[in-house]
Amino acid sequence: MISVIVNREGSVIRAIYANGHAGYADPGQDIICSAVSTLLFTAASALEDICGYDSESFFRISNEGTDDVNLRITVPDMGDDETKNRAQVIMRTCELGLIGIARDYNDSKKKYVEIINSKTPEV
Repeated sequence: MISVIVNREGSVIRAIYANGHAGYADPGQDIICSAVSTLLFTAASALEDICGYDSESFFRISNEGTDDVNLRITVPDMGDDETKNRAQVIMRTCELGLIGIARDYNDSKKKYVEIINSKTPEV
């Protein structure tokens, strides 16, 4: 199963983490793993292209040697209000896509994607 953690500070999405293997099909053939990866890679590309963030500073991939998805996007707290709002639209869109995958593919016999909402304490 892929565990997706959506980390918020108040209503602001600060990070999305995805880890695991869906187990829907063999590695390399698993459409659920591909869909989750595609959503996160697309969000990272949009944050870079639309918001001007440097992907080296916010996007991490650490799945070498495994078949598991292991991706993390941490939204930089930088830029003007418009840039920050765009970043939130991108992250919320990614979250909605992930929720849709969980809704459409999980069933009573098998859970392939789990969405976990996490709150960062506000300082």
